[in-house]
Amino acid sequence: MPETEIKPVWSGLYTTWQEACTAANALGGNGQSGEEWFDRITGQLIDYRKEISQYGAAMPPRPTNLPQLCSLTRPTSILDLGGSSGWCWDHLSNSGGGELVSSYFIVETQEVVDYMTYKALQSAPVLYQTLKEPLLPVDTLYCNSVLQYFESNEVFLSVIEHTSPQFILLDDLVATNHKDFFTVQLFRGSAIPYRFLQQQSLLNSLTGLGYRMVLRCPYPSPIRGLIAPLPMENFPAKNRLRYSSSLLFKRENTK
Repeated sequence: MPETEIKPVWSGLYTTWQEACTAANALGGNGQSGEEWFDRITGQLIDYRKEISQYGAAMPPRPTNLPQLCSLTRPTSILDLGGSSGWCWDHLSNSGGGELVSSYFIVETQEVVDYMTYKALQSAPVLYQTLKEPLLPVDTLYCNSVLQYFESNEVFLSVIEHTSPQFILLDDLVATNHKDFFTVQLFRGSAIPYRFLQQQSLLNSLTGLGYRMVLRCPYPSPIRGLIAPLPMENFPAKNRLRYSSSLLFKRENTK
């Protein structure tokens, strides 16, 4: 059965993040900011809550493995890096995996923090903050489609060093066997700088911080509403990635 054809969502290959930023700026758009973006993420959250209220169950805006992890590890504190509207907390809470969570930190840009604070769509235990504010230790660090929007792993590794989580769960990680390369993501009329990162480099860094990868599996990444292999036919074969991944890391006991 032929695979469903999806138009490419990435354009161009660049050797540096700065080149990708320049290309994205030339194409224009607000990317992951502006009223259209905020209306979208809050609209998804409101629609999810309406469906929960009406039917008692709903699919989250994006696939997530956080409820499964929390049902087994029973964390009391979670940091969601790039957690946008906080939809993942809603889904975790509705799935029964968040009953012991007393602190759910969402670390976002100042623009997102200000907007979500103004909208007041979340309440305790959810707390929004930026990377400029002190980070507290947490049991679990979670990222869903986040690291690809950073120039490098530096910020992510700094978050780990400051929070010392027992578990790290990365959903929708676009990691390849080659060195980092950069492109532009085309999204709803906007162009966003985007990074495909080298998996082994990330693993080496996490090993150096005392973490061991305990699970790796394909992530059912939705591309324009469809779950299918990533549409990368416009890239050279060596740069193509068939699926993004979900990776789970556990901190090794140190004596």
